[in-house]
Amino acid sequence: KLEPASAAGGDGQKFDGIEYFLFQPHTEAEATDDELKGSADLVVSKGFDVGSLIAPIWPGTVGGSAMGTAEQRRKFLDAVRMACRIAKIFNEHGARKYGVIRIDSAEFGVEKWREDAAANTAQIVETFKEAATIAADHGERLAAEGEICWAGMHSWKDMLDVLEGVGMPEALGFQAD
Repeated sequence: KLEPASAAGGDGQKFDGIEYFLFQPHTEAEATDDELKGSADLVVSKGFDVGSLIAPIWPGTVGGSAMGTAEQRRKFLDAVRMACRIAKIFNEHGARKYGVIRIDSAEFGVEKWREDAAANTAQIVETFKEAATIAADHGERLAAEGEICWAGMHSWKDMLDVLEGVGMPEALGFQAD
């Protein structure tokens, strides 16, 4: 799937990196260091660097809802830890020189969030604070991906409430999508 991007370009400009999804069909969450280095080598062989990583924070992947139960939130944080582990391997292998780890609230839709917006936003903030601390401890930064489909992140005002609530701009930023 890298060939179309490696051939694309215009006016002398080409893609120089890719955003890498850390779950199937792209990556096995529990891949070994050597398997991850092999994946990184494939990306580099096509003329790209690995840039931003997409943490598998959603239910059905590794993670769970950032405003969910204690177990769901634990899974969310486990997904961030896993992404930091893979980022370190890609960084040390020389395939990743820049980028963030992308996250969202992993709560699809706003209906459940609206049931108690203040409490649910507070829960997302708490989960994101823990995730940002994990990322910072690994020398990484997170980017909250604001989209209309993610609870608590579906409007600029609600996203601002989350970012200000976390209050860790060095470890958690924003990516508009």
